[in-house]
Amino acid sequence: MYNQLIYFIVILALFGSPAQTGEPNFAHWQNGACIIALFCFFILYCRRTFAKLRKGIQAGNVSAALHRAYFRAESLLSITAIGFIAIYLYVFDLGRYLGAIPGYSRFMTISGLIGLAVFMLHMAVIWYFGQPLQESLTHSTSSRAQFIKGHMSFSVVILIPWLLISIVADLLELVKAPAFMSSEMVQLGLIAIALTAMVMLAPWLIIRVWGCKPLAQGFIRDELQRFCDEHDFKTGGLLLWPLFGADILTAGVVGILPRLRYILITSGLLRVLDASELKAVIAHEMGHVRKRHMLLFVALFIVFVLLVFKLGDTLTWLALSNKTIFNLSVSNKGLESSFFSLLSVLPIVLAMVIFFRFIFGYFLRNSERQADLYAMELLGTPEPLITSLQKIAFYSGKIEDLPSWHHYSIRQRVDFLLKASRSRDLIGKHNRKLYGSVLIFAALTSALLFANWRIDRSGFARERQAKLYFLKLKNSVSGNAGKAAYLSAYGAFLYERGRYSRCESVLRAAIRNAPENAWALNNLAWLYATGPYAFRHPEDSLKLALKAASLDPVPDILDTLAEAYFVNGMYADAVSTIDKALEEGGKLHDYLLKQKVKFEKALSGQMRNT
Repeated sequence: MYNQLIYFIVILALFGSPAQTGEPNFAHWQNGACIIALFCFFILYCRRTFAKLRKGIQAGNVSAALHRAYFRAESLLSITAIGFIAIYLYVFDLGRYLGAIPGYSRFMTISGLIGLAVFMLHMAVIWYFGQPLQESLTHSTSSRAQFIKGHMSFSVVILIPWLLISIVADLLELVKAPAFMSSEMVQLGLIAIALTAMVMLAPWLIIRVWGCKPLAQGFIRDELQRFCDEHDFKTGGLLLWPLFGADILTAGVVGILPRLRYILITSGLLRVLDASELKAVIAHEMGHVRKRHMLLFVALFIVFVLLVFKLGDTLTWLALSNKTIFNLSVSNKGLESSFFSLLSVLPIVLAMVIFFRFIFGYFLRNSERQADLYAMELLGTPEPLITSLQKIAFYSGKIEDLPSWHHYSIRQRVDFLLKASRSRDLIGKHNRKLYGSVLIFAALTSALLFANWRIDRSGFARERQAKLYFLKLKNSVSGNAGKAAYLSAYGAFLYERGRYSRCESVLRAAIRNAPENAWALNNLAWLYATGPYAFRHPEDSLKLALKAASLDPVPDILDTLAEAYFVNGMYADAVSTIDKALEEGGKLHDYLLKQKVKFEKALSGQMRNT
């Protein structure tokens, strides 16, 4: 599950990266032929990989090493699939062709779903060729169709939080949201609320997607329900979990709210464990709830989103400080442009892998250990949990030493339980270790965000970013229109730094290059309306602003026109114009309201005087 989560996040990052610019790398038919050829090669590679492993079974070598080889092959092929998809996107221009799909470039829900569909097609190939080997290793009775369907339904659940957040974000792009919704902190808060709501309410949907049913009436169900009641552990039900055709030996808990909390148990686990061992498994799942591990995981995910959100710009301008990377960023050549597009998304992908594989994985492993210790304390002995773990390892193919980044191996879990049963102070030490790690992580994250805030606020950072921006803009200039766009932006930059004389000459040059460039007209109008006395030309400002607004009546330009009316004493026109800007205000909403107050105050004074 956790590997799939990382894969999905990487795919979403790849398909959410900026669209490629510049010339196509190859002819259209060559790109299409290469993508098809690569996919066929991937199919053959998957078939050959699992065929080699099946030879070991045919030779009678059904060992733990073969199980490890199977899981390793599945992981490596999944990573290979991501690599192939990256080649489709950045070498053979798949993203350029997908951009023809309505909404692909505008809505991250559409681009994300298409990207995930491409990835799931590759995963279906892996599962198709891997199913016979899985059947031999676990004596599974699932057909290929059931096996693939089980993996698909399991994966869909992981995507529910992303899908809902993505849909909400795209809908906010379509509707006129209040101004406060545009702030970073509000958007992060909405993500946090959405994730928390998902954890609270999603279990109702999850169990239906997975096709879970109540455990059959009988002794086992009665014993497990009685055990939950004895320990005041309320649930929405004990459910049968048809995971991958019900052959997997596992259990889980979903949900936090008592009536929307479910204990899930596969039929394979019910088949091999007795009542006392199943109670130990339930106690372990209780531990996850009582120790609030799900809330911890949600908090960690929110912190990750915050880090990516806040550090993204800093990492970008630091990377662009490198001359080679900068030259690639402004290149209009096919392969160089593609390489930069890939390079721009790599820091986020690496951050995701490092965060989930090491930081998130650390907390997952130690939360599992804490749940084991809770079960031992609740039962008064580690024996039922130990025997259940040993049986799971044996019937799953003697996998007690199978490594995992998100769980300690079964042998490690058993050994620690035995040590803790002999020395109970290990329980307190482990709890302090986990909670102390949470505090250290919170402190380090806060320090990193504070340092980023200081860098972001420093004059050096702003100057460096601005310099890189204008160098890139200048190198991207093509023709008079491109030159005017660069000069217009550069003029605004000079105005902000008080270099008014240079600003005026630059903006005049921009208008000479492109007399119909709305932003060059707008920026010069703003200088003439708000600059120092020596640069104030109210009448010229109004002429320029009227022309700019006729070309592109966006809020920023309407604000300039309103200001031009204001400095010319035409306060009623200023108020009506700023009202038009407010209708589409967005992030400028609060600023425009202040402008309106200023204009209305001047209009009231004018009316009193007349």
